[in-house]
Order: sequence, then structure tokens, then C-alpha cells
Amino acid sequence: MTFDKRAYWQNLLTNTTPPEATAFLGFELIAFDPDAGWVDAAFTLPVQATNPGGDAQGGFVSAMLDEVMSLAGSIVQDGPAMSPTLQMTTSYIRPVPVGQRLIGRGECVRRGRAGIFTQGFLRREDGTLLAQATASCIPRAMPAGT
Repeated sequence: MTFDKRAYWQNLLTNTTPPEATAFLGFELIAFDPDAGWVDAAFTLPVQATNPGGDAQGGFVSAMLDEVMSLAGSIVQDGPAMSPTLQMTTSYIRPVPVGQRLIGRGECVRRGRAGIFTQGFLRREDGTLLAQATASCIPRAMPAGT
């Protein structure tokens, strides 16, 4: 039996309860392509993510980028899998608002046996770039029932 990546990830990302951290970020799947290795998602940060200046605290910005990059690294693998982040670098380009819908894109740059390399972009809905990141991840298979 062949593993249907698209069906597996569509079900997992839309029909299951997300982890608490993912839910906190206001994650909403927009689209994904397991063959091309990208994931688009929307995020809406709650007021609890605000820094003293009134914008998003940087850790939450990194968390949104980590979410889409980790998903991009997971969907390119051959079965149920995850891609825990080993190292990540985030560039904060503009202040990131809370309470507004933001668009994140994660892309798999290279998939190897021992590592997966990803990049991510966080934008306003009008396309303005707010932050970008790169990460290296570890490919990790999961049992089919998860």
C-alpha cells in the first residue's frame, strides 16, 4: 500500500486538534504541497504575545516561522514524520502586529538522509515582509497511527 502524503497531511492539519502552542499562535492552514515541499498558513497572535512596545514579542515570531518550516520539513518525508528543529536563525525585518492575520510560508530547501534544511517567511496579508528564517531539522519517522 502506497502512503498518500497529501491525504495524510490534509487530515492531520485540518481534522485534528492542534497542539496547544500551535493553537495559541492562531494557526490556520491555507495550502501545502508535499511534492514541492512548501506550506502556507495564516496566524493571528493573541494579545498575550505583545511586547512592551505593543508588537509581537520575538519568540512568538520565531514560533510562527518554526511552525511552517517544521511542517515543510515533515511533509517532504516518505511516511508519517516530523522534523524537529536542530538550529534556527530568525531575522526580524519589521515590527509584527498582534491581533492581525499574518501569512507564513515554510519551504524545504534540501532534504537529506540526516538533515532537512528549510526557510520561512512571515508577511502581512498585503505581502509586506515582516520576518524570515532558516532552519536545519532532523528527519524523524513517526508510527503510522499518529
